[in-house]
Amino acid sequence: MEINDINREARNFVNNSTIKKTGIFLKKSNGDWSQFFSALDTIDDTCLAIDGFLQDSSDSFIKNPYLITYGLLQALFIQQDAVNHLKTSLFGDDKRIVWHTTYPELDKIRQLRNETTGHPVKKEQKPGKSKYNKDEISSCMIDRSSLSKDGFNYMLWMHSKTDTKSIKFVKIIKTQDNNLSVELKSILKELQKEEEQHKLKFKGDILTLLLSNASLYQINLVYGVHWNDHLAWPSFDYFHTQYKKIRNGLESRYGKFGSILRIPGTEEVIKKLDYVFSKLETFKVTGKYEQYEFEIHVDALETGLNELKTHLEQIDKEFVI
Repeated sequence: MEINDINREARNFVNNSTIKKTGIFLKKSNGDWSQFFSALDTIDDTCLAIDGFLQDSSDSFIKNPYLITYGLLQALFIQQDAVNHLKTSLFGDDKRIVWHTTYPELDKIRQLRNETTGHPVKKEQKPGKSKYNKDEISSCMIDRSSLSKDGFNYMLWMHSKTDTKSIKFVKIIKTQDNNLSVELKSILKELQKEEEQHKLKFKGDILTLLLSNASLYQINLVYGVHWNDHLAWPSFDYFHTQYKKIRNGLESRYGKFGSILRIPGTEEVIKKLDYVFSKLETFKVTGKYEQYEFEIHVDALETGLNELKTHLEQIDKEFVI
């Protein structure tokens, strides 16, 4: 089914997004995180069920006609719900799909399922308020002699009339695949639009330059603290300031550290540098440190900043539009 391919594309896009996946994760207390992945998996699973029906032989259908019929119609219904829940987990409840206005053909499939296998004995249009004599309640009977892998006929009894209807399985499957594909493409397009808008915020803002621009201050000058070099602590302050700008820039791009689901390697480098800068800042304020202890931390600072620069080069490439 086409929707299976688009669903996979949407999954991969969110997994590789700069900030969308983290945004969903941060709303996990609302259920969005689990709802998102459950919806993706349910769309995949229902595609497998529907594809399985299409590929099975008629002989297989004859062995369990009602089980397969009930299962197929339920799979179609569940699949629609999964797409709707996928959309709301990504964009909020106000983006919920209203089937009868947005996709009337899909709404008809929902009605078919409801009146034949969902609530066949007593199908109400308005639960709790329906009246049989107002034709809001119907009862259904599937014509067993017509039941085949192609579909079936059924009768609906209401107060004023009796309707004879039919379902063609392949037709409704194609209708669903076509319409849900349109919706999933729309969802993917909105995700791509959000991603582009997010990246545009940082156009021309190159993080690597914060560690590459020519400056009077150099890391190796920090060692001069031991012989009272007047550029030693100013060099440290310069790189500390640049580091804070980088750290803020990364959080603006990917979310707060501690909750980021992307750049895990970069986050580890940040944790180490947080520690090293904190220790050196303490040395600066207190003046209490051993020479080798101080030099080990300056060594670690230089190594960490060089490693961070390598990460920033990749991040800057990711934000090129």
